[in-house]
Amino acid sequence: MSLKNIPGRAFLDTSVVNFWLDYGPQISDGAAIPDGLSDADVADIEALHNIYMTGQRASWQLAISPHTYQEVLNTTCPSRRYYLESWFFEIWNYWQEIIEANDDLPPFIEAEAIRVRILSSGILEILPDVEDRILLLDAIVYNSDLFCTRDRKTIIKYRDELEPLAIPILTPAEWWDRILPYAPIWW
Repeated sequence: MSLKNIPGRAFLDTSVVNFWLDYGPQISDGAAIPDGLSDADVADIEALHNIYMTGQRASWQLAISPHTYQEVLNTTCPSRRYYLESWFFEIWNYWQEIIEANDDLPPFIEAEAIRVRILSSGILEILPDVEDRILLLDAIVYNSDLFCTRDRKTIIKYRDELEPLAIPILTPAEWWDRILPYAPIWW
Protein backbone atom coordinates (compact mmCIF):
# COMPACT_ATOMS: atom_id res chain seq x y z
CA MET A 1 0.00 0.00 0.00
CA SER A 2 1.23 3.44 -0.90
CA LEU A 3 0.07 6.82 0.33
CA LYS A 4 0.09 7.91 -3.32
CA ASN A 5 -3.14 5.91 -3.69
CA ILE A 6 -4.95 8.25 -1.33
CA PRO A 7 -6.91 10.97 -3.11
CA GLY A 8 -5.76 14.28 -1.64
CA ARG A 9 -7.93 16.65 -3.68
CA ALA A 10 -11.53 15.75 -4.36
CA PHE A 11 -13.90 17.72 -6.52
CA LEU A 12 -17.41 17.75 -5.04
CA ASP A 13 -20.24 17.55 -7.55
CA THR A 14 -23.22 19.78 -6.77
CA SER A 15 -25.17 16.65 -5.79
CA VAL A 16 -22.69 16.09 -2.94
CA VAL A 17 -22.85 19.75 -1.89
CA ASN A 18 -26.66 19.47 -1.70
CA PHE A 19 -26.48 16.14 0.16
CA TRP A 20 -24.00 17.55 2.70
CA LEU A 21 -26.36 20.45 3.33
CA ASP A 22 -29.27 18.04 3.84
CA TYR A 23 -27.36 15.79 6.24
CA GLY A 24 -24.85 18.22 7.72
CA PRO A 25 -25.42 17.23 11.37
CA GLN A 26 -24.96 13.55 10.51
CA ILE A 27 -21.91 14.14 8.30
CA SER A 28 -20.10 16.82 10.31
CA ASP A 29 -21.20 16.00 13.85
CA GLY A 30 -22.08 12.29 13.77
CA ALA A 31 -25.75 12.87 14.64
CA ALA A 32 -28.10 9.91 14.33
CA ILE A 33 -29.05 9.02 10.77
CA PRO A 34 -32.78 9.47 10.15
CA ASP A 35 -34.89 6.37 9.64
CA GLY A 36 -36.29 5.49 6.25
CA LEU A 37 -33.30 6.43 4.10
CA SER A 38 -32.11 4.22 1.26
CA ASP A 39 -29.06 2.03 1.76
CA ALA A 40 -27.15 4.27 -0.68
CA ASP A 41 -28.02 7.41 1.31
CA VAL A 42 -26.98 5.79 4.59
CA ALA A 43 -23.71 4.55 3.06
CA ASP A 44 -22.94 8.02 1.65
CA ILE A 45 -23.73 9.75 4.95
CA GLU A 46 -21.48 7.35 6.85
CA ALA A 47 -18.75 7.68 4.23
CA LEU A 48 -18.81 11.48 4.20
CA HIS A 49 -18.76 11.50 8.01
CA ASN A 50 -15.70 9.23 8.02
CA ILE A 51 -14.02 11.24 5.28
CA TYR A 52 -14.73 14.46 7.16
CA MET A 53 -13.45 13.11 10.48
CA THR A 54 -10.32 11.59 8.96
CA GLY A 55 -9.81 14.71 6.87
CA GLN A 56 -9.54 16.81 10.02
CA ARG A 57 -6.04 15.36 10.34
CA ALA A 58 -5.35 14.30 6.76
CA SER A 59 -6.17 17.71 5.30
CA TRP A 60 -8.16 16.61 2.26
CA GLN A 61 -8.61 19.35 -0.27
CA LEU A 62 -12.24 19.81 -1.31
CA ALA A 63 -12.73 21.61 -4.61
CA ILE A 64 -15.79 23.19 -6.18
CA SER A 65 -16.12 25.59 -9.09
CA PRO A 66 -17.90 28.77 -10.08
CA HIS A 67 -20.27 26.56 -12.04
CA THR A 68 -21.30 24.93 -8.77
CA TYR A 69 -22.49 28.38 -7.73
CA GLN A 70 -24.49 28.72 -10.95
CA GLU A 71 -26.23 25.44 -10.16
CA VAL A 72 -26.94 26.68 -6.61
CA LEU A 73 -28.51 29.83 -8.06
CA ASN A 74 -30.79 27.65 -10.18
CA THR A 75 -32.38 26.20 -7.03
CA THR A 76 -36.06 27.15 -7.23
CA CYS A 77 -36.96 27.14 -3.52
CA PRO A 78 -35.79 30.52 -2.11
CA SER A 79 -35.07 29.25 1.42
CA ARG A 80 -33.14 26.22 0.14
CA ARG A 81 -31.20 28.46 -2.27
CA TYR A 82 -30.31 30.74 0.65
CA TYR A 83 -28.88 27.87 2.71
CA LEU A 84 -27.16 26.32 -0.31
CA GLU A 85 -25.60 29.67 -1.17
CA SER A 86 -24.28 30.05 2.38
CA TRP A 87 -22.91 26.50 2.31
CA PHE A 88 -21.38 27.07 -1.12
CA PHE A 89 -19.51 30.15 0.12
CA GLU A 90 -18.20 28.25 3.13
CA ILE A 91 -16.73 25.57 0.86
CA TRP A 92 -15.67 28.17 -1.74
CA ASN A 93 -13.71 30.19 0.84
CA TYR A 94 -12.00 27.00 2.01
CA TRP A 95 -11.14 26.12 -1.63
CA GLN A 96 -9.80 29.65 -2.25
CA GLU A 97 -7.45 29.28 0.72
CA ILE A 98 -6.16 26.04 -0.79
CA ILE A 99 -5.63 27.71 -4.17
CA GLU A 100 -3.70 30.55 -2.55
CA ALA A 101 -1.49 28.09 -0.65
CA ASN A 102 -0.74 25.90 -3.69
CA ASP A 103 0.72 26.65 -7.06
CA ASP A 104 -0.29 23.42 -8.80
CA LEU A 105 -3.14 24.84 -10.87
CA PRO A 106 -2.47 25.56 -14.52
CA PRO A 107 -2.42 29.17 -15.71
CA PHE A 108 -5.56 30.38 -17.47
CA ILE A 109 -4.42 29.73 -21.06
CA GLU A 110 -3.14 26.25 -20.21
CA ALA A 111 -6.43 25.47 -18.40
CA GLU A 112 -8.41 26.58 -21.43
CA ALA A 113 -6.21 24.44 -23.69
CA ILE A 114 -7.00 21.43 -21.48
CA ARG A 115 -10.72 22.21 -21.71
CA VAL A 116 -10.61 22.56 -25.49
CA ARG A 117 -8.61 19.35 -25.91
CA ILE A 118 -11.07 17.35 -23.80
CA LEU A 119 -14.15 18.95 -25.33
CA SER A 120 -12.89 18.39 -28.87
CA SER A 121 -12.20 14.73 -28.11
CA GLY A 122 -15.97 14.21 -27.79
CA ILE A 123 -15.60 11.96 -24.75
CA LEU A 124 -17.85 14.15 -22.59
CA GLU A 125 -20.70 14.04 -25.08
CA ILE A 126 -21.89 10.84 -23.44
CA LEU A 127 -23.02 12.92 -20.46
CA PRO A 128 -26.55 14.19 -21.14
CA ASP A 129 -26.18 17.34 -19.00
CA VAL A 130 -23.87 20.15 -20.11
CA GLU A 131 -23.56 21.20 -16.47
CA ASP A 132 -22.04 17.82 -15.60
CA ARG A 133 -19.54 18.20 -18.43
CA ILE A 134 -18.45 21.59 -17.14
CA LEU A 135 -18.02 20.37 -13.57
CA LEU A 136 -16.00 17.36 -14.72
CA LEU A 137 -13.78 19.65 -16.81
CA ASP A 138 -13.27 21.89 -13.78
CA ALA A 139 -12.27 18.86 -11.70
CA ILE A 140 -9.65 17.95 -14.29
CA VAL A 141 -8.33 21.51 -14.66
CA TYR A 142 -8.13 21.81 -10.85
CA ASN A 143 -5.88 18.71 -10.77
CA SER A 144 -8.39 16.81 -8.65
CA ASP A 145 -7.61 13.24 -7.71
CA LEU A 146 -11.26 12.27 -7.97
CA PHE A 147 -14.71 13.54 -8.87
CA CYS A 148 -17.18 12.74 -6.08
CA THR A 149 -20.82 12.55 -7.11
CA ARG A 150 -24.11 11.05 -6.03
CA ASP A 151 -25.57 11.50 -9.49
CA ARG A 152 -26.10 7.88 -10.41
CA LYS A 153 -28.45 8.60 -13.34
CA THR A 154 -26.35 10.96 -15.42
CA ILE A 155 -22.72 10.61 -14.28
CA ILE A 156 -22.02 7.33 -12.44
CA LYS A 157 -23.95 5.51 -15.15
CA TYR A 158 -21.35 6.60 -17.74
CA ARG A 159 -18.13 6.46 -15.75
CA ASP A 160 -16.78 3.40 -17.56
CA GLU A 161 -16.96 5.32 -20.83
CA LEU A 162 -15.25 8.27 -19.14
CA GLU A 163 -12.24 6.26 -17.91
CA PRO A 164 -9.92 7.76 -20.56
CA LEU A 165 -10.20 11.06 -18.67
CA ALA A 166 -8.02 9.46 -15.97
CA ILE A 167 -10.02 10.93 -13.08
CA PRO A 168 -11.93 8.45 -10.96
CA ILE A 169 -15.64 9.19 -10.69
CA LEU A 170 -16.78 7.90 -7.31
CA THR A 171 -19.69 8.03 -4.92
CA PRO A 172 -18.88 9.12 -1.37
CA ALA A 173 -19.01 5.47 -0.23
CA GLU A 174 -16.55 4.46 -2.95
CA TRP A 175 -14.27 7.36 -2.00
CA TRP A 176 -14.27 6.19 1.61
CA ASP A 177 -13.46 2.64 0.46
CA ARG A 178 -10.28 4.04 -1.13
CA ILE A 179 -9.30 5.85 2.04
CA LEU A 180 -10.28 3.20 4.59
CA PRO A 181 -7.12 1.06 4.35
CA TYR A 182 -5.04 4.14 5.19
CA ALA A 183 -7.39 5.88 7.63
CA PRO A 184 -5.72 4.49 10.79
CA ILE A 185 -2.68 6.63 9.96
CA TRP A 186 -4.70 9.69 11.02
CA TRP A 187 -6.77 8.23 13.87
